[in-house]
Amino acid sequence: MADINIAHRLPNKDNKNRDIIVSLISRQTKLDIIANRKQLKGTDIFINEDMTKLNLHVLMCVKKKMPDEINSAWFMNGKIFYKNHMDNIQTVKFEDYEHWTNLPWPNNTPKRK
Repeated sequence: MADINIAHRLPNKDNKNRDIIVSLISRQTKLDIIANRKQLKGTDIFINEDMTKLNLHVLMCVKKKMPDEINSAWFMNGKIFYKNHMDNIQTVKFEDYEHWTNLPWPNNTPKRK
């Protein structure tokens, strides 16, 4: 608890299961929490980094606009990454955001398994 700077619930429409946003004093504590969040798999607890609307939009563009070329995409430490079908991991640079947002949306995005 000494590593928490401030924490509060975020508003939502139905007031059920409101998200909690936490500001930590130590960046290392944040990295440790992010690294261990897989231990919560199968529970109703999820740990995600807070993202700007722009970063969220670009992440969704990377995930959905080129499904034949990209296996997965994620956000970590303020950066967007993706893995192509050859398992090469790439970082999306800020100067490439416009490229990703201008790509057309596919007509039907395949559902993930």
